[in-house]
Amino acid sequence: MGEIGRNTQCPCGSGAKYKRCCLRREDEARLDGARTEAVWGRMQDWALGQFHDELLDALGEHFDDRRIGTSESPVMDDDLSAALCWILIDRPLADGGGPPAPRYARSPEIFESDRVLAGRIAACRLGVNRVRDVLPGAWIDLENVLTGATVRVSSPNVSRKVVRWHVLLCRVMASGPSPTLWGGSASYAPTEEPELLAEVERIATVRGLGTDHAGLEEALRVGARELVCFVPESRRVEPTPYTLEGDPALVAESTWAVSDPDSVLDELSGAPDLVAAGESEDGDGLVFHWTASRHTLNARRSELPRGAVCLESGPIRVAEDGDLELTDLTSLGTFTLRGGRLEFSTISEARLGAAMAFVERRLGMLVGRPTRRVCSFEEYGSSEPSRQPSRGMSREEAPVPDEAFRRLLFRRWLDEPVSRLGGISPRRAAASGRYREQLEFLLRDIEHRNACDRADGLPGPEVAWLRAELGHETKTVAV
Repeated sequence: MGEIGRNTQCPCGSGAKYKRCCLRREDEARLDGARTEAVWGRMQDWALGQFHDELLDALGEHFDDRRIGTSESPVMDDDLSAALCWILIDRPLADGGGPPAPRYARSPEIFESDRVLAGRIAACRLGVNRVRDVLPGAWIDLENVLTGATVRVSSPNVSRKVVRWHVLLCRVMASGPSPTLWGGSASYAPTEEPELLAEVERIATVRGLGTDHAGLEEALRVGARELVCFVPESRRVEPTPYTLEGDPALVAESTWAVSDPDSVLDELSGAPDLVAAGESEDGDGLVFHWTASRHTLNARRSELPRGAVCLESGPIRVAEDGDLELTDLTSLGTFTLRGGRLEFSTISEARLGAAMAFVERRLGMLVGRPTRRVCSFEEYGSSEPSRQPSRGMSREEAPVPDEAFRRLLFRRWLDEPVSRLGGISPRRAAASGRYREQLEFLLRDIEHRNACDRADGLPGPEVAWLRAELGHETKTVAV
């Protein structure tokens, strides 16, 4: 965010000058923050002086739980802040007198001004909040996931790291000149929100608190140690490539000796599912792409496992009106005729088997017995580092700008069956009014990833177009 002039209109939309609006509040918040930090430091010194061994043991156990504090995984500032907040604000001491922070706030030895600030610190409880809007370097609009309550918090630092629909496990200091974030915050993608909430519910259930609103709020307090250590299971899953039809992706190749190249060329040219693509990159072969209807393949696919990354490629063509559009075709693999040799490369063992059956059925005695090779991408790269992964699989630059290309993908996605929507398309789901919550969840994930990919941290206009097409335009949240 560039420097805002004191006399320019405030970016918050109030209509007032910046110096009389957010700048004044920011100055007041900075002064209040400095005073609160000073009290926080004195609170830490008091707590360590009173309960030194117990607190250091708890801190060590906390770092062990999070597997940090080593040369390979050092303790960062946010890690230490989150740990200290748990130890001082949430963790009851062994003597039964509650956590250190509220005890310090009640201490007769401190000044009254410190007592007010210490009480505000002690009241900062963990919460689960969605980011609804953000101005980097200034503020974040938060929506409490459990209650739906909204608040705008001052945040010069965290606001630079998050985008719309991030989920924050954080503490909001609601009093003072303006609400602010207190201590370290952990951020989660919108797809990780259900896992985080499931962990809160698990803590509530294990402790017999119930899973109503009050029980979940209490779980955030008594389960703070577990929550600040929480890592979604989806993060532990390594990304695994799959084909469009749901098979594990790998390198699969086959080669046939050709006895009559001209006859083989005629057969390949006449096959309805093969598309001639001209010469190979090295100029010594003729390339044919084997295509199929991606809609048909998609409809047959069951839901992919967590961590699955779907690999596919397909042509872009120019419609009669001159507009670019994606076809329903996807490439199953590539045949290359090199004189006395026919090669095929693809990304699954099932596709390779289908291609070998195709060659036997179509070419018969024109080719010899095939050689066959199947291996992982890693094995292929380590065994032949000088070669490309597989002919026809290299990534080509999109012939259109990223924004337009994403809109092409979104346009196709609108009418594709989605397992999360009961197997119907997003457009049909929006028109019927069914699966509204699931559809909004999918749109939030798209919007969030789109914003993360952009330098300005804002979703591109193609996302607004997608929401408008589905009638799921995001409403402004009152704060």
